[in-house]
Amino acid sequence: MNYVTAIYLLNLVIYAVYFFGKTEGETDLSVVDFLISGILSLLLIFAGYLNAKKRMIYRTVLWMFFVNVFLFICSGIFDQFGSDFNILSTNNSDSFIFTLALIAYNGYLFPLTLVLEGSGLALICPVVLSFMLPSLGYWIGKRLHSNK
Repeated sequence: MNYVTAIYLLNLVIYAVYFFGKTEGETDLSVVDFLISGILSLLLIFAGYLNAKKRMIYRTVLWMFFVNVFLFICSGIFDQFGSDFNILSTNNSDSFIFTLALIAYNGYLFPLTLVLEGSGLALICPVVLSFMLPSLGYWIGKRLHSNK
């Protein structure tokens, strides 16, 4: 079992349930939003650790990163050539569906996405963190379990 994939999808479900259960507006961020995002990020580090503990290869922690890179590339392609793909884009050639998928897929980072809104970092940070968090956990687990 790939723990990173399972935890990533669990993060998606947990944050979706939390986000849709919020009573205040979606742009009103509270400390609880950042706390939940931090806890879910720590779960990804723990999932990378579990993959290393079970002696899985390093590639197993990178599947979510590859999905994020795919969504990011498609977002850029459809943003650049959006007028030719009018079914999947909005009227002004934005890559709405792929950008929405990238943000929804990384829902646990929603507070960070809102803070960085309006800059390219709102799309780049989820891609980078989907690489860094599980990799950090994997290398910690690899280091701890290689000494035994």
